[in-house]
Parts: sequence; structure tokens; C-alpha cells
Amino acid sequence: MGKIYIKIINLVKYNYEFTARYLPALIFTIILETSILYFNKINFDLGIFDLAKIPLFIMFSLLISVIPKIIATNISGFMQTLYWDKFGNSIITFLQKTNNISYKELLNKFKTTDELIVNLLKETRNDKKLLSKNIFYGFFRNFTFLVLIFLIINLIYFQYFTIENMILMIFCIIMLYISNQRYIEQICKSYIEKIV
Repeated sequence: MGKIYIKIINLVKYNYEFTARYLPALIFTIILETSILYFNKINFDLGIFDLAKIPLFIMFSLLISVIPKIIATNISGFMQTLYWDKFGNSIITFLQKTNNISYKELLNKFKTTDELIVNLLKETRNDKKLLSKNIFYGFFRNFTFLVLIFLIINLIYFQYFTIENMILMIFCIIMLYISNQRYIEQICKSYIEKIV
């Protein structure tokens, strides 16, 4: 049992696809399903034979959450690209604003900013410290988008817990910003450690 637990922890800890993409979609799916059941006043009193519905509910959630995963991954990634096109890549913006001389020197190391980004990503691809920051950022990027979708569904269809939903949305935006900054800082640190 202990070995299975360690394997699950390692899957969650080091698997970008599961933790950053699938997990936010699964949380969203469970919240949405629960909201639909609650809104439609489904009877939650479970008898002995009704307990079989719980694994069915879980299995259905696990399967159906693939849809919000695909939607969140593609649309949030597209929105990130639009943001970068309008306001510039956040890595470059960070390097331009930083007071760290080592980070500033990275801007002059390559002819173009695109070349810098490609090189940063290529050199730090297998860095474990960066992977954990990337997973954290990816989780909040996808989860923030799904919380926004749920807020819209909530305002149109359910109309309850909207203040809590808005507070969660604000929290997600703050965490998205923080995780983005931590990821950018780590990519610069990891790159400098690798080339020195």
C-alpha cells in the first residue's frame, strides 16, 4: 500500500499533464456536477443500495473532466498568447524590470528576444525545480480560466454563492500572477546555474 501511495505522490508531483491540466478540470467538473445536483434538489439521502451511486459519480467525473481539460488547456493557452502579443512576453518584461544584474545581462546575450526565450526553455527543459514551478503556474492558469467559466455559468444558471465564486476568482488571479513570477524567476536562476 505504501508503494502505491508513493507512486501516486510522484505522479502528482512530477507529472505536468495530470497536475496542471487534468486536476483543475476534475475539480471544476465535481463542483459543476455538485452544483447541478444541489440546484435541482436531488435527494442526497443514500440507502445501502444507493451507495453504489458514489463510485459511479466519481467515475463519471473522472471521464467527463477530460472535456473541460481540453477546453481549458487550449483556450487559456490561446489567451496567454494573445496577452503576450499585446503586452509582451512576461519573461522579457520581468528581465527588463528586474534589478538583478545577472538577469539583465540575459537580454544582451541574444540578438532577439525570441531567440532568448527559445534558448531559456531549451536549456532548462529538464530542471526539476523549474518543473514544480511550471506545474504550479499551469495549474493556476487552467484553474483560473475554469473558475471564470463557472462564475459565468453560476451567474446565468445557478445564482448562488456568487460572492464566494468572485472571491475565489480574485484569489486565483492573484495566485496566477504569483506563480507566473515564481516560474519566471526560477527559469532565469536555472538557466544561469546551467551556463555558469
